[in-house]
This record gives sequence, structure tokens and C-alpha cells, in this order.
Amino acid sequence: MKKECLCYQGLNEDYFELLLDKFRSGKKGLDFEHADPVSIASQELLRELPYVNYEDLKKNGPELLKLAKTTTLWLKKMQAGVGSSITRTSYLSRKKGADAKKIKLGCKGTDLFAEINGKDVSIAELQLLQAIHDAEQGFYSMVIMQDVVSEETTCSIKELWKRHCFFETRKTYEEVFNGLKLSRFEEICQNHQPTIDANGELSKKRTNPGGHALVGISALRASYKEAERPVKDVAGLVGVVGNGEDLGSSPDPLMVGWMVKNKVPAVMITTEKTELDMKGGQIALVKDKSDLVYVTIIEKAQAEQAGKLELFESLGLRQGDRPAFFNTNTAIFNYQALTPLVEELVNKMGEKEFMKAVSPDLIKNAKKQIDSDGIERTYIQLEGAMGSVLLNFDRLCRQRLGKKAVHFINVEKKNRTKFFTPIKTAFDFLLQFHSDVFELNVHSMRLENKHISGMLPAVTLKDKYYDDVENVLSSFKGTKMAHLEKLYIQGKVRFLGAELIGDIEIVNTKDDIYDIQGQLKNKKLRR
Repeated sequence: MKKECLCYQGLNEDYFELLLDKFRSGKKGLDFEHADPVSIASQELLRELPYVNYEDLKKNGPELLKLAKTTTLWLKKMQAGVGSSITRTSYLSRKKGADAKKIKLGCKGTDLFAEINGKDVSIAELQLLQAIHDAEQGFYSMVIMQDVVSEETTCSIKELWKRHCFFETRKTYEEVFNGLKLSRFEEICQNHQPTIDANGELSKKRTNPGGHALVGISALRASYKEAERPVKDVAGLVGVVGNGEDLGSSPDPLMVGWMVKNKVPAVMITTEKTELDMKGGQIALVKDKSDLVYVTIIEKAQAEQAGKLELFESLGLRQGDRPAFFNTNTAIFNYQALTPLVEELVNKMGEKEFMKAVSPDLIKNAKKQIDSDGIERTYIQLEGAMGSVLLNFDRLCRQRLGKKAVHFINVEKKNRTKFFTPIKTAFDFLLQFHSDVFELNVHSMRLENKHISGMLPAVTLKDKYYDDVENVLSSFKGTKMAHLEKLYIQGKVRFLGAELIGDIEIVNTKDDIYDIQGQLKNKKLRR
């Protein structure tokens, strides 16, 4: 088991205690009926939502860019999850020339590759190259990288740092990130924690990491624990948490400069909801019994429990609705403005009570497994999301200090893929790195959207066959999709030099693969 680095000893234990306390208290989350999503909230409630649209930041571009140059950007990339929903053993076997049985998965960021000048470059490596580019361009005074890993992924991340830099082959990434403008801060290792068995007791027969709320807790702790941040002085220190496989999960200097100028403590980056986001969490407003208005996230599960799933999925997409704010899971922390708030609350409440107040809303995730005795049992995984940590902190600041701590930068549809390109499926990976929909800029190491509309196609692939990266790469090899709007496939399909335009629906009811070639425009095929 990997030993946790010295400055973070106690983080995992403290985090699990917070989740366990929520479980034992039996406290229920917010009812869907009592929250007003941004898309339909009243003007009175909306006045309590501090946000700015990304396009509006460009109006003060030169000033904001100048302010960003004075900051130290501390990038935390979440690389702790294995991402088992994307099957990639055969893909990695081919890439590494190794027996599939000997392949050990790391995180998605180290297991999925782009190709640059005939060389494979992992997405996690592209994140490092992004940081090098931004530092060399002088966007910030310094860029500091930090990885959030787990016991399963720590080896793959260590191997990455020992690789020779793509553009400076005489140095490893460890050596490159040891200069005047680039640095590396020791990783956070998120440990597995016990689950709850059928008798309500703690069990180690099944363990789990506990969700990315741990990183949100860590970000707040860094405000008052000097050893948990890379520099002592918080002046000009801006921290960012983003997904390790998402090349869009870093802010640009406009966002950072805006936070510095307006002394904004924390930001959640949201994007305008599209048909791709019907299942995900949305920002909403709540007025409590004391007339305090605060911000929360409503999830699909809450809508299902209230019998309002259809409404939830349609919010922000109906005629007359405002755009819905969809959480991208990228958060920014301006420590110069954040630290005084946290320190004031900790001094008033004590550290333990402060942490209880900002602890994440509990997610009870029931999982079945067959134990070593051959009996199937159900275990409850205790988890939390980073967004709820930030919003619980914001609510506390509103209650105790009368201040709004968390603001929102909402990214419009046309800018969406600059800041939000998660890889949740094998098809997402194909689209970004093996299709004509995106192009990788080899200077900035960022994706450029080449789709004719600037939007991404709505894609539904109804077969587990498409969970496997190799199957998806084979099925869509060379397929042109820059004009594709919607794609629905049921059964196994393989395109042979095809071009997909508009709305395509294909149903294959047979067991063998359905080979299709040529141009398809607004077609429905069935066999």
C-alpha cells in the first residue's frame, strides 16, 4: 500500500469520518420539490446567484490577462479513478505490445493516447505539456502541478513523471518541472475506505475511494494548513481542480484574472446544458425557512424520487426556459480571497465543526458483489461530490458571515468544448482524438472543435460492444462526423470509409457486424 505523503496525513481519515458521521446521523439530502433550477427560478432568487458569462470576460481582456500574469496557478488533476466503465485492455495490449492478461490499468489519463508526429502521447502527458506551454507563454508567473492519485493509479503517474519530455527529450518531466516557472507539488493519495454491510456495520470486504469530495475538502484545508499548499504566501495563489482525462479542465487566464480583480474566493465552472447533459446535476436555488437563499445542485436521483424525472431532463431545453447551468466539475480557488473567510469561520467554530458544516452531501451507493464464500452480498459505498463541498461552504458563509463565497463562470454553448471535454465513454475518446470533429493543437496542446456547428453530436450506442475502446476505434475508423448531429445505433455496426451527416439511426437485429459504407445523410437503416 502506498504511504501517504507527510503533509496530507490524516486527510483520508478525516474525510471518511465526515462521510460516516453523515451516514450515522441519517440526515437526508434536499428534496427536489424545494429547489428551483436556474432555468426556471424567479428573478428574486436569481439575484442571489453570483455569475458571469464567459463571453463577458473578453470585454476587459487586456486588464484580466495582465492580472493573471501575476498569479501562481496551482493545478490539481484528479487521476485517482481507474475508469472501469471504459474497457481498454485489448487497446493497451496493442499499444504496449504486451499480453492482455498482463495489462494493469492505470487512470484514464495515462491509459488513453493521442498521436503526435507518429508518437503516442497520453492525455495525462498532454496535461503536463499544456502547463509547460502556459508557463512558457507567460500566462502566469508560475504553474505548479499536483496529482490526485489512488493505490491503483499511483504507479502509472510515477512512470509518467519519469518519462522524457516530448519537446525537451534530454530532460524528464520531473526535471522540467523544477525551474523558475514550473514546479511540482507532492501528490495526494486517496485511499480506499470501508463500506457498510447489510447489518449497518463497517466492512473491509468491499472498499472504495469515496468520491472527489475529498479534493474539495483538501482545497479548503489548504486555506489554513500551510503545509498543504505549495507556497506559504497566499497572495496571488490560484488553485484549480479538474478531471485528469479532460483536456479542457483548466481555466484560461481571463477566468483567473477576473477572480483576482473581483476578489472572488471560489468559482465553479458551469456550462449551458444541452441534450448531452440530461442525466447530470444542475445548479439550483433554495430559500429556507429563515428566508436565506443559497445555491445547491439537484441530481437525477432526487428527481426520480419525486417522480419528476421527465421534467428534470427537459429543464433548460424547453422553449421559454433560461439556459440550465450544468456543473463541469472544474473548480477554481483564489486563496488570497478565500483564506480570510475560512480562517474566520475556523476561529469562530473550531476546525471540527467547520469541517462538519462543509462536508459533502452523502451519496449512498449500493453495490453487489460475490464474496469469497460464494455468497452475493450488498455493500453501501459512502461517497461525496466536490460540488456539494463548495456549495455547503458557500451556504455557511452566507449564514455566518453574510457573504457569497462561491461564484459561477458559465460557459456558453459555443465555448463549451474549450473547457469541458470529459471522457466518459469510449466514443468520447474516439471523437476527441480519432475523428475529424476535433483537432489537437500541438502548440497549446488543447483540443479545437472542428464540428460544423461547434456543438457535439448527440450519440446513443445501445450495445455493450461499444464499451470497448478497440471496438469503437475499429467500428468508426476513418468515419467523417463533422456534420453529424444525432446518431442512434442498436447492435454491432462497422463503418467502412463512411461520412455521417445530420440525423442517423441504425438498428442491427442480427448477431454479426453490419458493415456500412458511403455517405449517410438523415438516414434510417435496419436489418
